[in-house]
Amino acid sequence: MKVLHKGFAVILSAVLIVSSLAGCGLLERITNGKYDPDMTIGEQIKTRHYKGHAIDFGKNELLDEILECVEDKDVDRMMDLFSDYALDENDVLDEELEELYEAFPEIDEVKNNSCSEFGSHNQGSTEYKYNYIISADIYDEEGNRYYFIIEWIEGYSEDPDMQGLYSIQLVSEDSYWNKTFTVHSWGDRPGVYVYL
Repeated sequence: MKVLHKGFAVILSAVLIVSSLAGCGLLERITNGKYDPDMTIGEQIKTRHYKGHAIDFGKNELLDEILECVEDKDVDRMMDLFSDYALDENDVLDEELEELYEAFPEIDEVKNNSCSEFGSHNQGSTEYKYNYIISADIYDEEGNRYYFIIEWIEGYSEDPDMQGLYSIQLVSEDSYWNKTFTVHSWGDRPGVYVYL
């Protein structure tokens, strides 16, 4: 009986460890299969759908893709990440991306990469609404800090065209502490916002 009890404790510990990793970071690497390297990041965030509680796709890959687009100043590649809804609602998105590219600092270090999940799914219902906020601290070579905030929609049963990148925000530390910026989220116009 004690052996069974000890075995149960080991299983319970393993479940708790995996559950703690499921939030926003390591589960993709452990379960190996949510991120599909055969699809572009744009294809993944626009076509893969919410499946219960965890996302289908690694946020580190999305952040890396966006930072590569910034480094290469690649407007078309970044536009491919935005949802059809964002593209329809914002006809100056390409100009906003050019502004972001011009304003973006030379990156020396990326820290505090984190992710938050917001949404709902009623048990027994096919309706769901999920979005994610990825945030990272960007430091330039002089040690200046910038807040980089990315919002993307994992899925929305009422409007699948909303699936994909929704907004990008670059906020300098001065703007952050002096409160000279606006927090943009789902419901605001999708797009790119720069506060320096």
